[in-house]
Amino acid sequence: MRSRRKRRFVTGMVVAACIAATLCLAHSLGLFWGVQLESNDFLFRAGGLGGSPEPVEAVVVVGIDNESLDELGHLASWPRSYYADLVDVISGAGARVIVFDVLFTEPTEHDERVAESIEAAGNVILPSAYVVGAQSPTGVGDAVGSESITRSLAVFEEVAAGTGHANVLPDEDGVVRRLPLVIDNGDHQEPALSLAAVAEYLRRPEVSEVPIEGGVLDFAGRSIPVDAINGMIVNYVAGTVDASTPASFQMVSFVDVLRGEVPGEVFEDRIVLVGATALGIGDLFWTPAGVQMSGVEIHANAANTILTGDFLRNASSTVTIMTILVLAALCALATLRWRVLWSSATAVTLCTAYFLIALTCFDRGVMLNMVYPPLAVVGSFVGVSLHNIASERSEKSEITRTFGRYMSTPVVDKILEALEKGQLNLEGEETEITVAFADIRGFTAVSEDTRPQELVRVLNTYLSIVIAAILRNDGMVNKFGGDSVMAVWNAPTPCADHPMKAVEAALEAQREIRALQESDPTLPRMDFGIGVNSGKAIAGNLGSENRSEYSVIGDCVNVAARLTGVAEGGKVWIGTETYESVRGRVEVKLLDPVKVKGKREPVQAYEVSVVLPASVEPA
Repeated sequence: MRSRRKRRFVTGMVVAACIAATLCLAHSLGLFWGVQLESNDFLFRAGGLGGSPEPVEAVVVVGIDNESLDELGHLASWPRSYYADLVDVISGAGARVIVFDVLFTEPTEHDERVAESIEAAGNVILPSAYVVGAQSPTGVGDAVGSESITRSLAVFEEVAAGTGHANVLPDEDGVVRRLPLVIDNGDHQEPALSLAAVAEYLRRPEVSEVPIEGGVLDFAGRSIPVDAINGMIVNYVAGTVDASTPASFQMVSFVDVLRGEVPGEVFEDRIVLVGATALGIGDLFWTPAGVQMSGVEIHANAANTILTGDFLRNASSTVTIMTILVLAALCALATLRWRVLWSSATAVTLCTAYFLIALTCFDRGVMLNMVYPPLAVVGSFVGVSLHNIASERSEKSEITRTFGRYMSTPVVDKILEALEKGQLNLEGEETEITVAFADIRGFTAVSEDTRPQELVRVLNTYLSIVIAAILRNDGMVNKFGGDSVMAVWNAPTPCADHPMKAVEAALEAQREIRALQESDPTLPRMDFGIGVNSGKAIAGNLGSENRSEYSVIGDCVNVAARLTGVAEGGKVWIGTETYESVRGRVEVKLLDPVKVKGKREPVQAYEVSVVLPASVEPA
């Protein structure tokens, strides 16, 4: 049993290791990348992105919202002088940086005035837009390269403080999780609008002073983690699609600024981003929080991420792989050691603990993988549980094959129950048992006068009676010896009052054999001598590695066999140990001591004739 448990444990751990290795390989190959992205969104939602925390002080959004469109008309019909007036108001209020998420590509009659306002402000960042090549959904493809670029008019760019690309690149599922901080334009690298805005805000002479190396962009004392396409994960703080709902960034309406209804201190010493927030313009994107944001709000979040230094980075592959292995091992150990309820609770606890750790790490800027480690727990639990079920079925089948034909159903059920509780030991242990042998007297003479087929039929008829009596009294038919039967009580599972049950089985067998012979005089006569003895014995699987059987050995077994050898046909003889246990409950006859091979002193024997009623005292 101990070796079987060891094999079961080792095999279970191998199953868990195979599951963990498969998940590690899948992670390394980037499988289910979309699922990983979506699952990581849980961290943003659990972090309360949908809430309304205190607004970020350094960033203000001027929204071209529905109110502005209703008041000023369709966006395409606006005279460009509106933007010149806006720049004058915001610059006059002391804004440190003014960022437009609006392209000015076509010349109009008011362009000279707009250029004068931009030049006078001296802190305006203008956007550009790139048509980019396809990006790898796994984030490990080639860097984004431009196929074409759209810029604002040269008359504006020449007097602007800087430019930055306004590209917002959703992942394959349409969610914007990262923003390319730099796009390679062949002869130079175009910074993101947010990066250019923060550089101007911090009064940096150059946006990118050193090239990106090792997945890090060094900027103004900050090490910004980027992926293979120079994308930075945006650490969203909150967001809405209009100015009527509380947001993390103070949002004001474009038309309210023109009317002079916004206090000047709103813009003082801040980054002011101007862009479309109206629902009908089509500049809305899904975010990890499950809400939509306008492009200008996404740029505001990116700028705030850079400004505050609250960067997010995915946990390294090494960390993910080690986590997979550890969680799979812990879950496998629990599933192998404990019952289903406790192992299930452990699996749930491991997943819950991992989620809590992931939230803590997220707050510290590290995004743990939210797919493969939890899958390691679930996969290990399911795989090892199936292994346990298969092992238990195999063990039960083995038990049933070993004992099912020779024991009563209740006794087999007890064995299976003991197996489930780990209380069954088949490897060999000393235990108190009662053993009985039933042997046919004069079998050789009978066999000489009977045809083989008839002999087998008659022998099976008699043996069936003996076996039935043993099984009815919770005994186990241990083995056959041609014309003899060996039965055991109290092994491999406990049997209460086993000496008495063995005696009752023997008396019942003799009584039914006599009844059969009286009812069928033509049946060849076969009388059994039955010997019963109790005592200590070694019980377990005996034999070789390839062939073994459950049996018992010991002095009490030898005594029972010798008593059977000298017992008269139709009689039940018992040894002293059995007699001491059944004394007062059966009628016995004291016999002469029996000389037993291997013992110096003769063994006292008793002949049992009948079981006494409970109220009758023996004479």
